[in-house]
Amino acid sequence: MFEILGFSGYQLLIAIFTTLPLIYWYLTKNYNHWKKFGINGPKPVLLLGNLMDRILYPMAKIDVDYVNKYGTIYGLYNGTDPVLHVAEPEVIKQILVKDFNRFTDRRHLKTEHPIINKNLFNSEGDDWKRLRTITSPTFTSGKMKQMYHLVRKCLQEYLDVLDELAESEQPVDFKAMHQNLTMDVIASCAFATKTNAQKDPNNPFVVNGRAVFDFKAIKMIPAFLFPKFLNRLLGIRTNLNEKPNDYIFSLGRHMLDRRQKGERNNDFLQLLMNANADNNNNHNNNNKDVDKDVGESHHVNEGEDEIAAEKRMLNSTVIQNKSLTEDEIIAQSWLFLLAGFETTATAMGYISYELAFNKEIQEKLYNEVSAIVDSDGEFKYEELQTLPYLDAVISESLRMYPPLTRLERIASEPMKLGDTGIKLDKHQMIEIPVYAIHRSERYHKNADRFTPERFLPENRKKLIPYSYLPFGTGPRNCIGMRFALMEIKLAIAHMVMRYRFKTCQQTERPIQYMNVTPLLTAKSITLSIEKR
Repeated sequence: MFEILGFSGYQLLIAIFTTLPLIYWYLTKNYNHWKKFGINGPKPVLLLGNLMDRILYPMAKIDVDYVNKYGTIYGLYNGTDPVLHVAEPEVIKQILVKDFNRFTDRRHLKTEHPIINKNLFNSEGDDWKRLRTITSPTFTSGKMKQMYHLVRKCLQEYLDVLDELAESEQPVDFKAMHQNLTMDVIASCAFATKTNAQKDPNNPFVVNGRAVFDFKAIKMIPAFLFPKFLNRLLGIRTNLNEKPNDYIFSLGRHMLDRRQKGERNNDFLQLLMNANADNNNNHNNNNKDVDKDVGESHHVNEGEDEIAAEKRMLNSTVIQNKSLTEDEIIAQSWLFLLAGFETTATAMGYISYELAFNKEIQEKLYNEVSAIVDSDGEFKYEELQTLPYLDAVISESLRMYPPLTRLERIASEPMKLGDTGIKLDKHQMIEIPVYAIHRSERYHKNADRFTPERFLPENRKKLIPYSYLPFGTGPRNCIGMRFALMEIKLAIAHMVMRYRFKTCQQTERPIQYMNVTPLLTAKSITLSIEKR
């Protein structure tokens, strides 16, 4: 056969053995990238780089091990692409704030989806600036207050179920329970859809909303490694499950159609439909004092440098297209689901977990929230936002259990990285290992101990800037921070007023985290509760 093709078997063997070293060199040439800067890091595996660690172990554990072994700046490889990990606060400020205009984007998607690619988290460059400028006014404190009653309605159904569980004295998987609450909240606030995930787990929105998070390692590999044209040929449009996404998009389009025909509601979907860039400056200015009053700026290192960077980047006067398309509105609603379901539920789960192990802290929190509850057993929005110990408990939990284990940024041009001596190429990816920073004794004394007092107003100034990053920082911080904090504060305050969280025989110690996902997701959080 080889003779027919014009080659002898001997010639073919020579060709193979001559070519193999060249192929090997081509595939591994980037694996020496960090050595030329004297940067250490874990040894990569051919083609996969260091991705196999991510499949085999939780990212939180990986990053703590890496920082302990290689220091605060080290190199990794996503496939054959070099990635720089930075766990040094001053350099983090350089990336996220001072030089933000050179690090505006996150990871470039190697997949293309007509709707998913239009969400704020994955958008890039001028598209991101336009979307962020238009959508920012929908997340001010004033807008959160409009949705407060929607969250409270969902919470009432949740508390009714907890009443039954408290009487039964059975162990409760609070990861699943809190997920049911956040699913109901998202359905109500982002899709104007009534669900009761506690009692109707087969509701189509609940089933499909949960299935959106069905990450598959087999899809992660092409999404991370394959070029766009190859993923396009293979029909891979996303690393997520397509079918439930299609359901969510179809529901979003249906709700938009109803709004366009005159239906109105004080929810996120309506705010997006009303959003435009003409009144951004008025919204931002009018709400700035309110935003400061709620005492949340410490969550995103909001100082003079950060405010100046945001003003430079989000100047609506240069934006030509001042409205959102239908697909963009649907994409942001989808992002609301993706960002607000798992992260908020697990945040509440971790708070419940730490309160169960720290009875004195739980009682101190009870005393604070019980002092402001009214005769109807309710909390006023403004008062709840300013409780110092409630905020400290949440802040400390977010330090120990940040929603995202890593932040990502891409260099937009060749440059030197501050005073590190490291030269970055255009499109160089940088990851910030948030969990490892939060658990580092270098930045947080007794880092593995739950100590809310470190976040009381008089102690926050002792924190090392940029060593606390649960919502990121700089102009590309988490836009949904205020909604998440409002939902968590309302839920935790009501639960602590009614119940005591307790450990039980099934309580996991330590918590076991999921592999593959970039979210800090516990496999389960099992506790018991009793009525007060």
